[in-house]
Amino acid sequence: MKIGIFIEPQKNKSNFLYNWKKIIKKNFGKQKYLTHPLHTTIAVFKLKTKINDNFYLSLKKEMKLFAKFRISITKPNIFYNDALTGGDTLFFGIKKNPKLILFQKKILKHFCQIDNKISRDDFFRNKKFQFNYKNFGFPFIGKDWIPHFTIASVKTNSKKKNQIFKNFLAEKNFKMNMNVKNFSVWEIKKDIHKKILQISLK
Repeated sequence: MKIGIFIEPQKNKSNFLYNWKKIIKKNFGKQKYLTHPLHTTIAVFKLKTKINDNFYLSLKKEMKLFAKFRISITKPNIFYNDALTGGDTLFFGIKKNPKLILFQKKILKHFCQIDNKISRDDFFRNKKFQFNYKNFGFPFIGKDWIPHFTIASVKTNSKKKNQIFKNFLAEKNFKMNMNVKNFSVWEIKKDIHKKILQISLK
C-alpha cells in the first residue's frame, strides 16, 4: 500500500482541469491517471506496514500551525514518453514558491519519524532521484520536483491525438492563483484512491 500527500485544486477554480479530463475520456477512452482525483503530489510513500493513527494526529497538530498560502498555475505541458507510464502525460504546471517548497520539506521531515516503515524497493537511474529516494522514500524533492496537476497519461494510436494535444498546449484558461487552505492524505492501492484525512492549515 502507498500513502499519498496531496494538495487538491481550489474547487471554484478548477473547472478547466475537469473539462480536460472529460475531453481526454471522450476522445481516447480509458487512460492512465484519468480516474485519479485531481491533485498535485507533495510526496508518495510505499509502506511496509500500516501507520498508527497517532502519527496522523501528530501530523495534523504540526501542520495546523503552517500558514495558508497560494499557488500559481503556469501552463499546460506534456511529459512525452513518460517513463512511469509509457504514455504521454498531460498536465498543468504549478510555479514553485518558497512556501510550497517549505511545505514539502515539513511533510518529508515528519515522515522521517516512521522511516523504518517506508519501503525502498524501486530504482531510479537518475542519481539525484535515487539519492532522494534512498534518504526520504520519495525521489522528487525541492529543485528535482515539478509540481503539477495531472490530467491523464495518454497511450493511443488515434488519429485525433496530434490535434487534441495541440489544443491542450494552446489552452489559455489557466492563468490563475489558487488558495491552499488544506491538504489531504490518501491510501493508494493501484488505481484506487481513498481519502483518509484532510488537514486544515493555519
